[in-house]
Amino acid sequence: MDKKEMNLLATMVAEVVVQKLKGMRIGEAEYVDTKEAARIIGVSETYMRFLKKEYPDKYPTIKSGNKKQGRILFKRDALLRDFTPETI
Repeated sequence: MDKKEMNLLATMVAEVVVQKLKGMRIGEAEYVDTKEAARIIGVSETYMRFLKKEYPDKYPTIKSGNKKQGRILFKRDALLRDFTPETI
């Protein structure tokens, strides 16, 4: 496979992925756990917990669970606003 064929294949795959993503609806009240939130904005889980504690209004959160050590869930829409894709 030469470079021209690879570029053509990559373009075709990208178009299919974009079409599938456009068809998906992300619920407005969809929340993700700390691990997924950290992956979205490209930081560690510990730093996400730090952000929650020091800047509680930066990302909307809810706590899942009845006990003191519940899971923190971050709102996906707020995280995607600050998403910066990695550059190679």
